[in-house]
Amino acid sequence: MKEPVTTPRMITEFLLRLGPAAGLIALAAACARMGSPPGGPEDKEPPAVETFQPAPDSTGIAPGSRLAVVFSEKVRRETAEPLVRLVPPAGRLFFNWDGRRVEIRPADSLRPDMTYRLSVAAGLEDLHRVKSEKRFESWFSTGGSFAPGKLGGSLKVNDSIAVAALVMAVSSADSALAFDTQSDSGGVYRFPYLPLGQYRLTAWRDANRNRQFEFTREEGADSLITLGLEPLTVDFTLLLADTTAPRLRSVETPDSLTVVLVFDDRLDSLKGLANAGFEVRSPDSLGALLAVDSVKLDSLDAARVKLLLSRPLDPAGRYYVSFTRVVNRASLEALPGGRSFSFKPVKAPAAGGGRQR
Repeated sequence: MKEPVTTPRMITEFLLRLGPAAGLIALAAACARMGSPPGGPEDKEPPAVETFQPAPDSTGIAPGSRLAVVFSEKVRRETAEPLVRLVPPAGRLFFNWDGRRVEIRPADSLRPDMTYRLSVAAGLEDLHRVKSEKRFESWFSTGGSFAPGKLGGSLKVNDSIAVAALVMAVSSADSALAFDTQSDSGGVYRFPYLPLGQYRLTAWRDANRNRQFEFTREEGADSLITLGLEPLTVDFTLLLADTTAPRLRSVETPDSLTVVLVFDDRLDSLKGLANAGFEVRSPDSLGALLAVDSVKLDSLDAARVKLLLSRPLDPAGRYYVSFTRVVNRASLEALPGGRSFSFKPVKAPAAGGGRQR
């Protein structure tokens, strides 16, 4: 037996037979069963970080402790993960999501007695693509206290402040120990907790956000600093991109067996001296050749090239040093050149700390 078929016309005739009042009631009930329109109030509230783990300002955190961030709502994972940073870095970060919470596991163990910053950069998006322009960060330490070094300053380009420029401090003793921050809307940057020591401090406009200083495209500046217990202020004026070859600025003789060439650019750590040639002669460019045992970049300042001689320089002697194929970090090669110099021994202070006459 076939099931009866109900058509829209049959439903309409049935409602008319019920009368106006009953028809309205039935129609309202039918609408109620259909449900309310989808959507609801428009989401205009940007996502935020609700909590960090470890808790902000924590000390004595075990190197193997879990790191986590809890957001105020679910966020777009594919855009959130690149915004999460651990400084100083501990290798690649791996993420394990559970709703609003993400657990973060660095590939390398945390260093003992080190102050870390766990942060989420501006640009966090929720599932409705509402974006946050706020930066969130939390500091914690694997030691009993935070690192005592404090460094800060301002950044300018010509007469304008440099907003959102990247500033990086890399330890001279350990290049893997790198800290970074950004200048704020007033061009001010700060490192509140750094280990004491010597750093190469570099600031630049990271136009393509690859965190690599591109010397021929981006304004930047750098300096070698020593950070002690007293807070240090270093102000930078970012220079135009480097489009010139390196030039010899001066020649130094710290001792009788060492000649130091000081260039106006830092040289490429790999290619800077790979094909370079150096000669030291006495008393001029046509004089007798002095043997150079080795050539190397200064480990603390790549603008300085050290020549180690096989025999000592004579006091007050006249010499000439020349070079070829020296390359800076922008892969620009210096024109062959040279300079005359003399060796003047540094007098040692008299016994007892008195001045020599």
